[in-house]
Amino acid sequence: MPRKFSTDWGGTSGIHASALSGYDGVKELADAARKSRVSVSGDPVASAAVVLKIVDAAEPPLRIFFGEAPLKIAQTEYASRLAVWEKWNALSIEAQG
Repeated sequence: MPRKFSTDWGGTSGIHASALSGYDGVKELADAARKSRVSVSGDPVASAAVVLKIVDAAEPPLRIFFGEAPLKIAQTEYASRLAVWEKWNALSIEAQG
């Protein structure tokens, strides 16, 4: 289940550009996809505790995901990218000369 923080990111605190009618169909699809996802708000207290553990770590990571979904999304995306790169690798090597 994707998790999020209960913020006003998409509300009145955000700066919104004027809508362009040519993108209405895309916006409707994105809105429908967003509404179809089941999500539970993240716990800011738990996140703060994790941030402190990261700060106190002997070798803290330069980047880290919070929650369950981001790593799975990245793994899927990178697997797709690697497959494309491997498919075209012979041409990549040929380009070296």
